[in-house]
Amino acid sequence: MFNGIITALRKFIFCYTITADPASFIRLLINTKRYRYAKKPVVHPAIPVPYHLRLNGKRKTVFLRTYAGDIAIFYEIFWQKVYKLPWPGDTIRGYVVDLGANTGMASLFFSAYYSIRGVYAVEADRFNMDLLLRNLSPEISAGRVKALHAAAFTEDTTVYMQRQEKAYNTAVTSEVTDMPVRAISMDTLCSMFEPDRIGLLKIDIEGSEEILFSKNTEWLEKVNIIVMEIHGDGYRSVCETLLRTKGFVIYEPGDSALHSTLLWAIKQEIMQ
Repeated sequence: MFNGIITALRKFIFCYTITADPASFIRLLINTKRYRYAKKPVVHPAIPVPYHLRLNGKRKTVFLRTYAGDIAIFYEIFWQKVYKLPWPGDTIRGYVVDLGANTGMASLFFSAYYSIRGVYAVEADRFNMDLLLRNLSPEISAGRVKALHAAAFTEDTTVYMQRQEKAYNTAVTSEVTDMPVRAISMDTLCSMFEPDRIGLLKIDIEGSEEILFSKNTEWLEKVNIIVMEIHGDGYRSVCETLLRTKGFVIYEPGDSALHSTLLWAIKQEIMQ
């Protein structure tokens, strides 16, 4: 119980410090409670709610759907800081590529807190992409973020979206649904990008990472740092073995890691 009180207090302080005005602070507290205690299955409409924030000293407005899981992702990224680099910030040399960009929170985190050349945000779910474009509109207009509605895959083809209760769990499938989406290989993605190398590749594609790494992995030669959400049981060791053969060093955070499903890897030469 004591730990729960401490966590609630820390979350309260976080909400106070990250919001830019009292109205946003109150909305965030109220909607956090609404999301936490919502009955399942959730039947509330996915209406985006605006929040005025201060990120690294700059005012920023983001839109989050209260019952779609956006608030949970927001806390993971900006409160728990699951994507905080475990190495010095200047090790991100170049662009960030965000596969499974969802509503743009990770892209926003990297662009707000790290000195990077820009972000390429790739998202397959058209509803998430609509909100991403809204959240990152100023950054897109300024050329700091480029957004692509597509699914990262082993080849250029068409796949289909399979909707889930939480928007961040939406996955791609070969089974035909009413939500077809363009799938492109990493080679195609790299050919569309300006840089020859990817400074940091963030992957959170709801299990499709196994397909992405199953073949045609030569593109890994162009990547300096990877942070990836592992969804399949037992897949971590397979992925780590592959990455080591490509010259990556696996970061070992220890048993106390906050987000144990994340895998961090960095090219050996970047650490030197």
